[in-house]
Amino acid sequence: MHTAQFDRRQMLAALAAAAAAPAAAQLPFGRRPAPLRHEAAQSLIDAYVQQGRVPGAVVALMEPGAHRPVFLTAGVTDFGGSLKVSPDTQWRIYSMSKPVTAWAVMQRIASGDLGLDQPIAEILPEYARMRVAVDPAKGLESRPATRLITVRHLLTHTAGFSYAINGNGPLEREYRRLGIQPGSVPGFLQPGDGPLPDVRAMSSFLASLPLALEPGTAWKYSVSLDVAGALLEKLTGESLDDVLQRQLFGPLGMNDTGFWARRPARLAGNYLWIDQKTGKPADTPTPLMPVEKDGFTSRPRLLSGGGGLVSSARDYARFAQMVLNAGSFGGRQIVPAGTAQLALSNLLPPGIFFEGRNGFGAGGRLALFDTRERGASGPIGGPALSYGWGGAAGTLFVVDRVRQFAMVAMLQFMPTGRFPFEPDMRLALARDADGR
Repeated sequence: MHTAQFDRRQMLAALAAAAAAPAAAQLPFGRRPAPLRHEAAQSLIDAYVQQGRVPGAVVALMEPGAHRPVFLTAGVTDFGGSLKVSPDTQWRIYSMSKPVTAWAVMQRIASGDLGLDQPIAEILPEYARMRVAVDPAKGLESRPATRLITVRHLLTHTAGFSYAINGNGPLEREYRRLGIQPGSVPGFLQPGDGPLPDVRAMSSFLASLPLALEPGTAWKYSVSLDVAGALLEKLTGESLDDVLQRQLFGPLGMNDTGFWARRPARLAGNYLWIDQKTGKPADTPTPLMPVEKDGFTSRPRLLSGGGGLVSSARDYARFAQMVLNAGSFGGRQIVPAGTAQLALSNLLPPGIFFEGRNGFGAGGRLALFDTRERGASGPIGGPALSYGWGGAAGTLFVVDRVRQFAMVAMLQFMPTGRFPFEPDMRLALARDADGR
């Protein structure tokens, strides 16, 4: 039992690292007079299914303007099952929840209810006197913070928070003791972990703990988008699910997106590719549903804006189309164009970079440099200004404004490092673009 507990935490830590990696693929498309080709992308997801890596996958491809997505499908919803995947199959998108929450915050900035550099303590006063751990790897001894946490910091993971899955230091152990977890699923809790609180209680717990870093001084993957959810709740007086429904899901027609699957029969299976006895990669997958227990099939107590959403390719394609169209969808301006451009710009504080060379927009990675070149097997790299993020079970989302396209990929395997889906998809789409 102890070994299984350790391995699962190890697995979750690996998921965090994978989600923090450049999951926003650099996908080489541009404006085209001809219909988008997708033979290589279809062949890739077919191969993933045929090789038994996933039971099924769905990819959505969008170009600017009217919403006319191209959907690619392969396989079934569960290993051993017969129900084919479709654009309406639902998937756990985990950290692909972050851009959604971040764009809801940007809407409040557009309306004047929030400022990008406004201290969050003006809305959540418990954050007025934060402290910073002197050495978070050794203990919780702390000093007063010299900077206030701002809305910008929440959107870019520079608030100084950490994640329970970032390690096993004193601060991360306190996170777990208080139920401050990355997501809404109680089935992932381990012996000694506190029960999941609601969003506001989680935020209050965080405010009572020292920060891992001084706000605005470094990028650190964290629960900052969950705190952004608490900020939205306090600002609006509504629960986070109602906020997202009113601001984004309703206007975009995202009828199958929320913090739980209202039609569980359409929820695809999720599979773990780690041997829980050895902690090593497994040759066969284990279904995660028994571990999740009631996760994703009923309304959770913790509405995790950083990792709790379920969505479909059809729904998330609508969100991606809105982002690609600078806030517009179906003839309506869901987010003002200027605010959308701001969300797609580098919001990191001066002198801060993600992974040494990248920027960060509202809840997602932003490429700052053009890295395109032709490799031995075809084009590699990508242009500047690509924006997006990925989820812990392999889902991917990218908006490429230089080559004018958006892509959403839905499939389920954990950890994401088990198979190289993101670079595989990047290369497949490059071949499609070259062959048009």
